Amino acid sequence: MFFLDNIWLIPLFPLLGALLMLLFGRRLDPQSVGGHAEPSPGRRLIDLLCPGMVLVSFIFSLGAVVQLQGIESRSHEVVKYTWLAGLASKTDFGIAPFTADWGFLLDPLSAVMILVVTGISFVIHVYSTGYMAHDGGYYRFFGYLNLFVFFMLILVLANNYALMFVGWEGVGLCSYLLIGFYFHRKSATNAANKAFLVNRVGDAAFIVGILLIFTT
Repeated sequence: MFFLDNIWLIPLFPLLGALLMLLFGRRLDPQSVGGHAEPSPGRRLIDLLCPGMVLVSFIFSLGAVVQLQGIESRSHEVVKYTWLAGLASKTDFGIAPFTADWGFLLDPLSAVMILVVTGISFVIHVYSTGYMAHDGGYYRFFGYLNLFVFFMLILVLANNYALMFVGWEGVGLCSYLLIGFYFHRKSATNAANKAFLVNRVGDAAFIVGILLIFTT
């Protein structure tokens, strides 16, 4: 069960692409966001690297979903480590320890979602290579896109609500960054700020839900 035992790699591929773009992308494509830029050899590499990472993630997701069909329980969980520990909750039976793992759960629902996220994201990446071909800030745009896919996959694969909240917040951050990508335009920055503020309402409700789960 190679794919199932390594489902934690599914979000890791887009994260790797995002880190490469945000750390080294300027060397490949030294263009400002507001400038008109012609395709360059560096951009050709970006065109291969960023969509390629999402494609690998899709192929890995497909393999995991196929292997999931062979499991009677139709569920597979991989826990890497405990990242929240030391908390306690009072229950009718005494004090119960509270921990949250950095773990991933693949079931029929998350199986559908990872195929949707990786498959559609790959198509969006390919389309964007043409749509953004003459825009500046090319590497940054694709870095944000890869990061968006990473957090979306964390959101749908998380095996607990605390980790799901990390994915939720990451998706909100990437939405803000992509909406405000053309930051030299006031309309874009206004739209990004509006999206950021509206998302905070959802965050507040999400946190209340997690706290209610914790107390009950």
